[in-house]
Amino acid sequence: MLQATYRRRRNRRGAYAVLAVLTLLISACSSGSSKASGGSNSSGSSSACGTFDKATIDNRPLDASLDPAAAVPDISKMTIRSNDLGTDEKLSPVWWNTLAITPAQAKSICEKHLTAVILDWDKVLYNQVIRSGIKNMLNALGIKLLRETSFNFDPNGLAGDLAAVLPLNPDIIFTGGTIDPKQFAAVMAPARAKHIQIVSWSVGANGWTTGPGQPLAAVVGYDFYNLGLQMADAIHAQYPNGANLGYIHYINNVRAILLREQGLLDGLKKYPNIKVISDGGTPDPTKPNAGYSDPNAAQAATQAFLVRHPEVNVLFAAWEDPPALGELAAIKSLHMEGKVDLVTMDLGTAGADQLANNGAIKVDMAESIYDGGRAEAMIAGLQQIGVSTPPFVIVPTFATTKANLTAAWDFMHGPNYPCCKG
Repeated sequence: MLQATYRRRRNRRGAYAVLAVLTLLISACSSGSSKASGGSNSSGSSSACGTFDKATIDNRPLDASLDPAAAVPDISKMTIRSNDLGTDEKLSPVWWNTLAITPAQAKSICEKHLTAVILDWDKVLYNQVIRSGIKNMLNALGIKLLRETSFNFDPNGLAGDLAAVLPLNPDIIFTGGTIDPKQFAAVMAPARAKHIQIVSWSVGANGWTTGPGQPLAAVVGYDFYNLGLQMADAIHAQYPNGANLGYIHYINNVRAILLREQGLLDGLKKYPNIKVISDGGTPDPTKPNAGYSDPNAAQAATQAFLVRHPEVNVLFAAWEDPPALGELAAIKSLHMEGKVDLVTMDLGTAGADQLANNGAIKVDMAESIYDGGRAEAMIAGLQQIGVSTPPFVIVPTFATTKANLTAAWDFMHGPNYPCCKG
């Protein structure tokens, strides 16, 4: 109980810190104000059913600096299948930009007076961005958002959050994230029993069928394994003469995270001059190697790792906030700034600042999670009026560099969190 209370307090402090840094970054951005003033920046669900919010509903093109040909290749080249994320079916992915809603369909969705809840797994900026994509699209479609919660990586928390919102009788539940597919199916069973439409981010429900009219309406995510491969290429581009890469394992059974790390390790096999150093023998994200099991507690594990492996000059962090921030704190506590770099994923405020100002973070991967949220809400709305939608949808991923930082940030984070200049 004390640990849970401490974690909640720490998460609140982290959320406040993110908001403070984000405010500074936005205020420093010369181009952000115009982007933030569009119709997609509105909140709530007060839009008239006759109004078509083109800015939110229409898909955005990728900036040329994000290499659209590499970020969005022919879908046949994407290796991920839905069973990699825990569905019973082996569904092929469909790109997010194949989804479309006409003005007539938007009006029909609005006139149904639908309601929704979001049962999120964390409160950090990454999750806020997915929520903003969902909420902007819900507003554009006239769907009322009743409640938002966060279960803080705890399946028991998800069960409690679900129990709290079921009396509201929502038509749609958006959830998913960091939970095992078997646990997900068990925890969400009460919602299934009430025939509530469930749209999931990056996790299937074991034993459930997926698709329109099925217990799980859709799974939305990205090619997590391919993101790892892209990261391997980006690391080699950053360190063409080689590096000693410290792989500190985040002990977990979340398929999306495991796929990302496996893709990275497999991709690095192409580059023998990037030596991967880990505890517990051969680096393998599926084994309970030495590391940390709480993503909020990466600092102590990192300090011990760096003491054991002084040859390491680059550290891997499973994602930016909070594990990469903990690893950064460890580097500073050991006075190893300038000696040890950091590579990570899920571009956030810290990574943007570090990339812009030549800080310790040298590689930070980005994913179009704002469009992931949009896609979730589009799928939910279309299915509610009987329009068939793909059961497995993915969004693009790309490496972020100092050169493409603003474009990468804006495409990943959407209009509610514009710009990232340091």
